[in-house]
Amino acid sequence: MRASLAETPSAPSHGPLTRVLTVCIAVILTIGLCSVPAHADYYSGGVGSPRFSVRYTGVNDTYVNRFNTSRGNWNRTTNTNVSITRSTSSSVNRTMTAARYNDSWYGLYTPSGTRNNRRFVIRVNARTLARDSGSNMTAWILSTTVHELGHALSLADNPRTSSLSIMKHNRNRTRTTPYAYDVSEVRRIY
Repeated sequence: MRASLAETPSAPSHGPLTRVLTVCIAVILTIGLCSVPAHADYYSGGVGSPRFSVRYTGVNDTYVNRFNTSRGNWNRTTNTNVSITRSTSSSVNRTMTAARYNDSWYGLYTPSGTRNNRRFVIRVNARTLARDSGSNMTAWILSTTVHELGHALSLADNPRTSSLSIMKHNRNRTRTTPYAYDVSEVRRIY
């Protein structure tokens, strides 16, 4: 038995060109309707510009160094305008801190204000990181802070993509830099 489009009773018999066009249209519609956008979920809690300052509060030199490295990991991304600087001025209302919180999260980004006047607090939970990271504590701190700074750069959690992303909760937590996908999304947003 030979399979063809004309075998069904409701399909009229057409010439070969019509059959080819029908198949092409079906393929185009299938791709168009079934494909998932390649873009991360935009997060409206981010700042209005990829250039901003943060202030560290209540942390020791170890966390200062980890926060500096995390900022640098975003700042070193190529072809973006990302510039996250450190400020010691109390007038800077974008802060990063670390403590031993009784909650189960590793990091928490809390925004307030409007996009063009965005304030935020990034909290790193030293208790859960110490409990779960094993011998990878430094990498997990860096991965967590790079992830939380991604929120400040308007990237949402768990983007709907098959690409690797620092914004996915199931990521490799020893990864301490944004992935190419994250960088392209920041470029797209800003």
